[in-house]
Amino acid sequence: MNTYEIQWALREFTGTEGYHKHQFPGKSPLTLTDGCNFIRERCNAFWLFDAILSYQSDARLRNVKFQIWILQRLKKDLSWELTCKEDTGKKPVISQIIEFSDFPLESIKLWLIDGVCLLPSEY
Repeated sequence: MNTYEIQWALREFTGTEGYHKHQFPGKSPLTLTDGCNFIRERCNAFWLFDAILSYQSDARLRNVKFQIWILQRLKKDLSWELTCKEDTGKKPVISQIIEFSDFPLESIKLWLIDGVCLLPSEY
């Protein structure tokens, strides 16, 4: 799928009909909605959910029940920044530079609420 087709398809995700497990060795699984599963499968972004899952045992997120995760392209050299905020308007609690990715969108915002990862439009 090209970028336009992905952006168009993402508009269709309002609510979810199914839930999908994203597992990583030694970690409790994340539950993904249909929209997040679409991102994982169609954008080949298993690594993105691995990263989010790997931070769940971080002390800075231990009691954060609502997390806003943003992946955003920084430069034309395909570097990215992955951040996590406790709420809109707050400074990032987690920030990671990803030196290379072929993620097809300029950015994506995901919410993680009590272990369920969803697109904002699915809330």
